[in-house]
Amino acid sequence: MTSRSFLLGLTILALLSLLLRSPLLFLLASLLALVAGASAVWERYCLSGVSYARQIGARRLFCGEGTDLWVEIVNAKPLPLAWLKAQDEWPDAVAVSKTRLTPAGEPHRRLLTNLFNLRWYERVRRHYRLVTSRRGVFDFGPVAVSSGDIFGFRTRRMEVDHRHTLLVYPKIVPLEKLDLRPARPLGDYGAQRRLTADPLQLAGARDYRPGEGVRHIHWKATARRGALQTKQFDPSASHQLILCLNCQTLERHYGGILVDELETAIVAAASITHAAFELRHPVGFVSNGSLRGAEGLARLPASRHADHELRLLEMLAQLTYFTVTQFDQLLRAEAARLPFGATLIVITALVTDSILAELLNLRRAGHPVALIVVGLPPPPAGPESLIPTHYLATNWTDLETLTLD
Repeated sequence: MTSRSFLLGLTILALLSLLLRSPLLFLLASLLALVAGASAVWERYCLSGVSYARQIGARRLFCGEGTDLWVEIVNAKPLPLAWLKAQDEWPDAVAVSKTRLTPAGEPHRRLLTNLFNLRWYERVRRHYRLVTSRRGVFDFGPVAVSSGDIFGFRTRRMEVDHRHTLLVYPKIVPLEKLDLRPARPLGDYGAQRRLTADPLQLAGARDYRPGEGVRHIHWKATARRGALQTKQFDPSASHQLILCLNCQTLERHYGGILVDELETAIVAAASITHAAFELRHPVGFVSNGSLRGAEGLARLPASRHADHELRLLEMLAQLTYFTVTQFDQLLRAEAARLPFGATLIVITALVTDSILAELLNLRRAGHPVALIVVGLPPPPAGPESLIPTHYLATNWTDLETLTLD
């Protein structure tokens, strides 16, 4: 029944009560008028002074970690609310305790629904526990708040543009074994000539060789060993490790993407990154995947600065399933950017002849190359390839340690 038809019926009932001089009809018309007036007042002012707030304990988490979340609703007016419903949009990759999320209108989105009964000037606060199940950047909000009169005749709705962003780093597993000796990605690169020595970085001592200057003789080591020792310094340009991640999992772009294979490749990249930083090696990153909210390739120059690992992990968390260019074209373009003697670890679920050709070109240019193939079991024993290849067939959800033989 529309409000106009209801008012018309109420007017007719009041006139009939006067014509028929019926106190009961007049009382009924008065009660209905009172209900209509109360309903109109509630509908107009029910959402005035109402505020919704969401507070997340941490904005950055690792995959599998949890954090606290508080939802607060305030009714800052003298009008009580018989009911108030708040529907908060959530990402489906974030689980929540104590309640059940319902499907939303958009894919990969859920609704956290709270129903409140608020007195005048009342504040209600509810606590939840969030648990992340995969890496990514996840948006919370907006919030749809609705309320109405106690009779259920009228409802008013408003949207609160209250948003939060949660960044979840990829899963990191320990490296139980990383047998990459031909490429030595986590060790010194055996160059034919030593780079310029840095006198500020003492690496140790060695036996003195005839003809060397006496300026760098290590007198304390000489006294301990009873033989002449000379200081040995680190090279001024440290060995660098470059991770190359292929986000394309199928040869044809229109075929879609193998999500588990790409996520496993990202977990492998994050785990190798963590292990390399623990050994104090400069690590760089390049991928043909695009970053969320950014244009161009995902690229980060090599560094071993204290916050560089988190920057790299953040980049891995923000990788989308959209590829900017073919991986072989990326390798060809990056060849001129690579530092001298840098080791490449290439992680891919797609291996083509053109990719292998570019890897061989990089190897001929003096860059040790190791290939990690994701999602495929190792082939039968056969002649070794020119490129050291390692296979990772375990899905990222079941991966406990990273063992590459």
